[in-house]
Amino acid sequence: MREINRRNNFCRNREMQSPGLLVVALCAGLALGSGIASAHHGRGSKYDMDSGFEVQGTIQELVWRNPHTAIIIDVPNDSGELVTWVIEHSNVSTLARQGYSRRALLPGEKVTAYVYPAIDGSPEGLCRHIIKEDGSVIFLRVDGATADREED
Repeated sequence: MREINRRNNFCRNREMQSPGLLVVALCAGLALGSGIASAHHGRGSKYDMDSGFEVQGTIQELVWRNPHTAIIIDVPNDSGELVTWVIEHSNVSTLARQGYSRRALLPGEKVTAYVYPAIDGSPEGLCRHIIKEDGSVIFLRVDGATADREED
């Protein structure tokens, strides 16, 4: 009889402890996740949002994936060597709602990209807009646009 009571008490005590442990683990996970999320969304620390920069080159690839699309452009530098620029833009669903698709830019197209340049001077930028050879403006980023800000 003592053995049964001991087993019941053990089970009862474990049931009481599990929710507490679960709450602690859940809080730790949320705290860790919020740090990662805020680090991911810190564009102001990666790009110079106060200055614009223009790069002219040839589309190598439009990487159509989440969490952010990327426009890869080969840009000749002052000595004529090609430098590959990676230009970040919004997520796929935001761009799709604006009417764009993975075929909006094709390899080989000549473009002028207006970007917020990387603070560290690397060949990276955050897309402001792109002008195609025919003069059409695409991938326009409206500063303060709620659709882009909410989902990025």
